[in-house]
Amino acid sequence: MRAVCIDFETANGFIGSACSVGIAVIEEGQIIDTKYWLIKPHSEYAHFDPFNVMIHGIKEKDVKDAPEFDLIYAQIAPLFENAYIIAHNASFDMSVLRHVLDLYDIPYPEVEYLCTYKTALKTWSGLDNYKLDTVCKYIKHDFEHHNALADATACGNVLMSALSVNGVSSISELASLVGMRLGRLYAGGYKPCSISKQRKRA
Repeated sequence: MRAVCIDFETANGFIGSACSVGIAVIEEGQIIDTKYWLIKPHSEYAHFDPFNVMIHGIKEKDVKDAPEFDLIYAQIAPLFENAYIIAHNASFDMSVLRHVLDLYDIPYPEVEYLCTYKTALKTWSGLDNYKLDTVCKYIKHDFEHHNALADATACGNVLMSALSVNGVSSISELASLVGMRLGRLYAGGYKPCSISKQRKRA
């Protein structure tokens, strides 16, 4: 099993204003590689909103010499080959990815993805909520929330814990067990990750 956990932070309210991305690569049940980039947002969406800065701490001056996403994606794309993409609240991170790819007229990769938020919801009953920090506190993984690399690594730990708790070893088995239809990106479009309303596991 190869999985690429990904997390974005954005500069402002536009979903494609990516200003950082973190990646954790999982193979055979362990994180084997991590990567982090600061991103200079596309010129049309380069404003840093104070609210976003308050969340992640990244300011315009921090990315003034950083590459834009099209250059970074040349390094990210090979990581997606023969892998699943994993994200916590995947609807956000996959939307960021789609929007920045659209901004630079880059074709979507052919890849399936899984949401660890939805997975956690069906794996652990009774949590106050299923935000990344709440789930990680439950599984006893400490991390610096809203740092893209720390969040991607935390997402990876949620995935590995969910695989273990559910007694499966593959993404497809996990998705099937929790009633999830994997999301998918493909040339020219996408299908969102969705989950049935079946009863949560105890």
